[in-house]
Amino acid sequence: MREWEMDPRIRRYVMQSGFYGVYRVGHISLDWPLFTSLVERWRPETHTFHLPIGKMTVTLQDVAMILGLRIHGPPITGTCDIDWSLLCSELLGVVPPPSQIRGSAISARWLREQFSYPPAGVDDVILQRYARAFILALLGGALFTDKTGTHVQLCYLPLLRDFTEISHYS
Repeated sequence: MREWEMDPRIRRYVMQSGFYGVYRVGHISLDWPLFTSLVERWRPETHTFHLPIGKMTVTLQDVAMILGLRIHGPPITGTCDIDWSLLCSELLGVVPPPSQIRGSAISARWLREQFSYPPAGVDDVILQRYARAFILALLGGALFTDKTGTHVQLCYLPLLRDFTEISHYS
């Protein structure tokens, strides 16, 4: 997401969706020595870090405080057995070329290239499409990354249909 600045015209939708806190956290540079040290101190049997000052665990409340996400609300459920091209057409207003979809994932680069800058004078429907693409990339780039970092899972796109509902999910 470092390469994709949020257009001010879609900010209200990102805020309404509840993902503005995730956006504000931005790109996190990993401190590899710290990361290595934490991995060495992790105890999978108790799900805790054993530190010199005592045991520590990361809770869902910690994640909620850091990212500003809801943790009480309807759970995320759904299916990935969807016609992705049709879904993209409906919610993004464009069908990605087959070369940009890999299984149930879409190229993050393609999303950024297609949706970085909404044209001047567009209506709310178009701005919502750009906001959906931005939030989808945010989900794939910050919360649910894959090993390659080049693709974003489309299974989250149906959840971005209604901006008044997005922030209620847990």
